[in-house]
Amino acid sequence: MDNNDFCRRLRYALQLDDAETAKLASAGGYATDPAQAAAWRTKEEDPGFEVCPDAALQALMAGLVLDRRGPPKEGSAPPPPTKAPDNNSLLKSVKIALSLRTEDVRDCIIGGGGEVTTSEIGSLLRRPDARNFRGCGDQLLRRFLTGLAERERNTVDAHIGKGEK
Repeated sequence: MDNNDFCRRLRYALQLDDAETAKLASAGGYATDPAQAAAWRTKEEDPGFEVCPDAALQALMAGLVLDRRGPPKEGSAPPPPTKAPDNNSLLKSVKIALSLRTEDVRDCIIGGGGEVTTSEIGSLLRRPDARNFRGCGDQLLRRFLTGLAERERNTVDAHIGKGEK
């Protein structure tokens, strides 16, 4: 999934405006302003579109974790990211930032129209060099963000189907 699409979907799910997005990215170490954050959420065919750089997305995720979970404990600063963010690391960052359990991640994916087991979620959250590691595809990440948006808005209960009460 490209950075702009992820950023747009995450902002929708968490109801982040341009100022909040710029604040989070700045807290994560990427100096930006609300106008640039607005350009990241526009679609490619719209005027004012700007590609969201990898560093900006990583800073946004680091800022989200700092905002939602607080600063790290003394002496446990995370190492700076060395590679471009992938779907697995983005899923893991959202899980950490929102204090989601594995079952919550599974419920979000199911709420977004996907099918996945708890053990498959565990394999998505493993280190890439682990034996049972599984790469997170774009569609799975989209379904997670769709389910997260529904969960955050309290419109859909993951255990009850649509239309039932």
